[in-house]
Amino acid sequence: MTDQQPQPNYQPMQPTYPAPTPPPRRTRTLVILAIVGALVVAGASVGITLALTGGGGGTSQAAAPNRQGPPALPTISSSPSTSPTVPLNARRNVEKQIGETTGWGVDAKHQDVQFSVTKITVDGKCTEPYAEKPQNGHLIFVDMSISTSPTMDRTYASAVLNPYNFSIIGPDGVTESGQSLTSTSTYGCLASSKQIPGTLSPGQKYVGTFVLDSRSTSGALVLAPQNGFDNGGNGWEWKFGQTS
Repeated sequence: MTDQQPQPNYQPMQPTYPAPTPPPRRTRTLVILAIVGALVVAGASVGITLALTGGGGGTSQAAAPNRQGPPALPTISSSPSTSPTVPLNARRNVEKQIGETTGWGVDAKHQDVQFSVTKITVDGKCTEPYAEKPQNGHLIFVDMSISTSPTMDRTYASAVLNPYNFSIIGPDGVTESGQSLTSTSTYGCLASSKQIPGTLSPGQKYVGTFVLDSRSTSGALVLAPQNGFDNGGNGWEWKFGQTS
């Protein structure tokens, strides 16, 4: 007998992320507007404003107990004085700076998840012995800091904060998204302790890295859940690889 030879193509274990399955986007808002409109015309105006900004504590009463995705537009920032109406760019994303805190929840004052992109590294260096070369050309490291509320559902954060929800828009305008940014190169690049885990628990803080495999070295990094948010906003956007 001879010893079994190691397999030539090592396939690292891939973390599992829940598929983003947010609740129906419009039902709650339409019910609220119908009730308010039946009471007073001025109230309908207030209801519309709340729906657009993600505000209004009363909306949390209608939320399903096992929510699978974000029910409101991300409205919070690191500054408590920021206007509750968040401007969207042409791609209906909220533009953010590196290190700027954002998040989402039932309203702007009570968020289940807060996070920031602390650094974006182009052509990041892998540390694992079986790491492979990028299939698309460049490994993009997205460093994040994340905190979750004690009352957050266990699947709530991971439905948004997972690699399949990232897109990269290159300087030529070409968009790479979803599974095109993931490969054996991205999963086998860093130790699991350095990556964002597939499941984020309530009342916790996390620091880690998402690794993406991209053709671009500059452009816009987009994080957007599958069906966007209740007011039509898609997600968040950061510039990277820019030279002055």
